[in-house]
Amino acid sequence: MKFTVNTTEFLKAINSVDGVISVREIKSALSNLKIQATDNSVYLSATDLEIAIKTSVNAIVGSKGSASLPAKQLSSIFKNLNFDTTALTTSDSNDSSETLITDASGKMDTKFKVNGIDSEDIKTIPVVDEASIVEFPCQTIREMFRKTSYAMAMEETRFVFNGLFLKPNDTDLIVVGTDGRRLSKIVRKFPKQFPFKNGVIIPHKAVREMLKMMEGKETAKIGFVEEQIYVSSGNIELLFKLIDGNFPDYEQVIPKQATQSVRLQKADFLTFLKQALISAEEPSKQIRLNFTPGSVNISSSNPGTMMFDHNMNIDYSGEPIAIAFKGDYLSDVVKVIDDPEVILEFSSSSAPVLFKDPSDSDFVSVIMPMKL
Repeated sequence: MKFTVNTTEFLKAINSVDGVISVREIKSALSNLKIQATDNSVYLSATDLEIAIKTSVNAIVGSKGSASLPAKQLSSIFKNLNFDTTALTTSDSNDSSETLITDASGKMDTKFKVNGIDSEDIKTIPVVDEASIVEFPCQTIREMFRKTSYAMAMEETRFVFNGLFLKPNDTDLIVVGTDGRRLSKIVRKFPKQFPFKNGVIIPHKAVREMLKMMEGKETAKIGFVEEQIYVSSGNIELLFKLIDGNFPDYEQVIPKQATQSVRLQKADFLTFLKQALISAEEPSKQIRLNFTPGSVNISSSNPGTMMFDHNMNIDYSGEPIAIAFKGDYLSDVVKVIDDPEVILEFSSSSAPVLFKDPSDSDFVSVIMPMKL
C-alpha cells in the first residue's frame, strides 16, 4: 500500500474515528485504525466491537492495499508533522507490516516507521442498501440529543439507563434520557417516520459519536443493517449495537400537575449556581433553594470550610418551601434551556421538580430532590 495525502485532512479523518477506541485498549486490534487505500480515496475504520465507525479522505494512491496501525501513535505523529503532504508506504513481512511515514514533497528528511498488525482483524462497515435507510435533518437531532443526553447514565448497573431512548410516534420522535434520579424528554416532528416501530436505546458512546459526526451537516441517514443501527452523515458512517432491555415508563415519572410555578432569569440563576457549586460539599454538592414570598435563597456549604448564600428576587407568593438538589443536576438542566427564563414547577420538598423551557413546550426535565 502506498499513497499521498494532505496532512491536515488525514489528521481530521483520524480524529473522526478514533473516539470509539477505548483508552483501556493498549495492544490489540481494538486499539488500531484500519487504513484501506482504493483508487483515489483512503478509508479509515475503528471499532470496539459494540460500535464501528468509518470515514474517507481524498488521496493520490500509488498502490492499493490496507494496514492496521495503532491509533494513539498515528494521531500523535500527524499532530506534530510540519509538512503539508504526507506519504505512507506499507511493506509486509511474514510476521507483521511496517508503515513508513515521510514528507511527500521530499523537502523534509523526516521518517517515522510504525509497526502494524493484520488489517483483517478489524471488521469494517458493510455496503448499505440505500433503500433501507431514512434521511433526517441533523440540526433537529443534535438539538434533541443536546437537551436530553446530559441526563443519561454512564456506568449504571441498570444498563437501559446508559443511553437515550428513541421512540417514533408517526412522524413525531420522542427522545428520553434518565439516570434514575433525573429525566429529560423532548418531542420533535420529522418529514418521515424513523425506521423502527418500537423504541430503541442508543448507547451513550454512539450518541457522542452521532453528535460529533453531524456537527455542521444538514442531513444524515439512519436505518437497520444486520440488526444494528446504521447512521451516516457526510463522509462518516457509524454502525452500532443497541442496548437490549426495557426502558422504564418515563411518563409515570413526570408530574402531571404542581402547586407552585416560578420563573427565573436563566443567566443570573446559572451564575449563582456556579458560585454555589464552589462551596458545595462533595460528593453530592448539594444546593438548597429556599422559596419565600418575593425571593429564592440559593445556598450551599462545606462545613468548617466555606459557604455560599444569595437572595434572588422572583415573583413567588406561595408558602415558604426549601428544596435541596444535587448541584450538578441543577446546572446541567439550566444550561440546555434556550429561553432567557427557566420555569420551575414543584409541590413539596420531596416531590419531583419540573424544569421547563418557556419557548419549547415539547421539552420537559424532572429532578428528584435530595433529603434535607
